[in-house]
Amino acid sequence: MPEIRAFTATVRSAGEDEEKRVAGRGIVYNEWTELWPGYKERIRKGAVQMADNVKSSFNHDPGRVLSTLESDPALELKESDEGLEYDSPIPPTSYGKDLEINLERGTVKGSSFSFDIPTDGDSWREDENGVVWRDIKKLTLYEIGPVTDPAYVQTTAQARSKEVVKEWRKQQVPVNRLLRGRRQKLVNSMLD
Repeated sequence: MPEIRAFTATVRSAGEDEEKRVAGRGIVYNEWTELWPGYKERIRKGAVQMADNVKSSFNHDPGRVLSTLESDPALELKESDEGLEYDSPIPPTSYGKDLEINLERGTVKGSSFSFDIPTDGDSWREDENGVVWRDIKKLTLYEIGPVTDPAYVQTTAQARSKEVVKEWRKQQVPVNRLLRGRRQKLVNSMLD
């Protein structure tokens, strides 16, 4: 199942009246982000590989697709030093009108994306304080777009990612048996 990441970012309405668009930074590069206490990750510049037909959806809803790389008009993606920018047409549909109104009111607060990590596309380590660091070097992007409430989407991502952390920990040799006691119980209780 693809992972989802969301964060608060500037999302804006763009384009002429005939073609309304939504644009924003969907992925931030080279910044460590604490997704929940005890878990941090970053995405390296150059890590993003596109799936066959990347989509842009409003709130990750497959029933509210705004555009794809192959649609007409198409989703536009542009890589910069800071991250991956997206620019999507807003279709003249009921949910497109809803998105326009939410953009005008400032209700849409951020961007989000869904992705998978190929084998050996990331590295993990746990420091002496029990913080897990995940460094993403390759990812396959499936979907990117505006979201109303990034914190809610991030919570969904946390539940999925915590399972990944649990699996990773099961495969590790104990870093330091003396530190595992109370600290491990605390970390596990946060992951449950």
